[in-house]
Amino acid sequence: MRTDHPLWHAKHIVRMGLLLLLGVTVMIVVRSLLVPDTWGQYGWYRGANVEEQRDHPLQHGGDASCAGCHPEQEATHAAGAHAAVRCELCHAPVALHAKDDAYFAAMPVRRTAALCVSCHQRLAARPADFPQIRPQEHVAEMGGEYGPEACFDCHDPHAPL
Repeated sequence: MRTDHPLWHAKHIVRMGLLLLLGVTVMIVVRSLLVPDTWGQYGWYRGANVEEQRDHPLQHGGDASCAGCHPEQEATHAAGAHAAVRCELCHAPVALHAKDDAYFAAMPVRRTAALCVSCHQRLAARPADFPQIRPQEHVAEMGGEYGPEACFDCHDPHAPL
């Protein structure tokens, strides 16, 4: 073909088209090899993940699992201002402490002001009727010194008021 022929430059377009077609074909093949068979079964995630998550061992037992061995704390907690707060929120999952009603390890206790402040620090986004404080100011008003266990000097976490 002569260089002055009108289709002389068309060969570049044909090459680009073939490269594009090859690239798309490679993408489709690679995607079919890498994407799991259950992808999209229930939506935009892997359908087999539902079974995998279901098979994980349970760790949280709820307040009822604590009440069997700790009836005094449960009664105090149920009658206090923190009645709606689950035990495992402040402590740890019950599976780290007991299993099948058998005790095997001490329950972690987070006795830090940071725990209390995570819910009770004054924030504009919280409802106005929710008990909120400015921690350092609150402790100073009560005549104390703010430290890691400042809240527990005055408040029982199971019945804080």
